[in-house]
Amino acid sequence: MSIQAKSTIESPEQQATQSLSKRSPSDSLGRLVFSLLEPIPRPLGTVLRKIAYPLLAKDWGQNPYVQAWVEILGPNNIVVGNNVRILRNSILNCHFENSLLKLGNNVSLDRGVSIRLGDNCTIDIGDDTYIGPYSCLSGPGDVKVGRDCMIASMVGIYANQHHHVGSSEKGITIEDKCWIGSGAKILDGVTIGYGSAIGAGAVVTKDIPPYSVAVGVPAKVLEHRKTRPDD
Repeated sequence: MSIQAKSTIESPEQQATQSLSKRSPSDSLGRLVFSLLEPIPRPLGTVLRKIAYPLLAKDWGQNPYVQAWVEILGPNNIVVGNNVRILRNSILNCHFENSLLKLGNNVSLDRGVSIRLGDNCTIDIGDDTYIGPYSCLSGPGDVKVGRDCMIASMVGIYANQHHHVGSSEKGITIEDKCWIGSGAKILDGVTIGYGSAIGAGAVVTKDIPPYSVAVGVPAKVLEHRKTRPDD
């Protein structure tokens, strides 16, 4: 007689449903205010969002710039530094249990950036880092992007990996002063070392040592950088 084990792994849809059911009144009010302010064009919309958003988020720094049609879910789970820029059509989905999104000082999210957390997930983007158009960062594993990194357009950073038996959520670390080329994919469990460069279209499945240049599918170290980024 064969016994089939019951899976305890929840799908992203199940996690989202459970998170929505745990909304507090302040969450609902915040979402209402965000939805009302979201479509207002500049310059009026920029001024109103600059005033209202710091009152709703967990912690919001000075001089934010948020364009129209930016969707923010779960503002109580967001910590934003000073001089942060979030351009139109970006989506920050932090509406999960025990989740936290941290955007450091001078972080810039270009248009169409998608950040999606999960339960018990932290995504931390360091100071002076740029995320290019239509790039995606996704939990539920933790994601740490260091300071002064340059992430080009349509990059995928996925801290999750599904297998035939279960899934992994090991997390991803991109250390300081890294450059990630357009269309590259960073998969779960990877650490990209300090000052490394990843070529356009590469798929990173293993750790990359510091000061490396890696290209290809899967990504392999082509060379070590002769000049190192300034500290």
